[in-house]
Amino acid sequence: MSAEQERQDRDWVWYGTRVSVDFVNTRRDRWAGGRELLREPADLTAWFEAAGIGPACIPVDEPLLAQAVELREAIDAGLLAVVERAAFPVAVQRVLNAWLARAAENPPRLDVCDGVPVLTAGLPPVDGRGALGRIAVDAAEMFGGADRDRLRVCAGERCSARFFDNSVARRRRWCSMAGCGNRAKAAQHRRARA
Repeated sequence: MSAEQERQDRDWVWYGTRVSVDFVNTRRDRWAGGRELLREPADLTAWFEAAGIGPACIPVDEPLLAQAVELREAIDAGLLAVVERAAFPVAVQRVLNAWLARAAENPPRLDVCDGVPVLTAGLPPVDGRGALGRIAVDAAEMFGGADRDRLRVCAGERCSARFFDNSVARRRRWCSMAGCGNRAKAAQHRRARA
């Protein structure tokens, strides 16, 4: 692999504003068959670090990478079902529930400090399964929450990025106004002038 290819692959996109949506975007160009960014265990470790959900030393092996890809594709299938207002896939529910059960091994707890209750988050992930569990929890909260209607697939002609629309009006159409949005508006302007 060339240095340029490696740089492009490690140029992760963060359009989702949710870790689970950003994780889905580790497969790019889905409209054209897809381009896999998680080709080897080191790629997943690098993504965990870049996403801020685990240190660079999290060990990842091939079986865990395969589980990560399965989780990612399940989240994407759930996201598409929500966007298309289709029935939520039972298979996605099963995958997420399996990861949620693992994530429950490190639940938050209520501590008391100087007589005041304080909610303490579970320990940060110390291994790849813990990091994937955190992604699954985020996906479940997103799918099960009132804001699931903010999930989108970019309307860009050649883009397939997924994102979470956090705009006030809830009408965002593109993953990035600077990229896809600008290209769409420029094309519209060219058509109007022709």
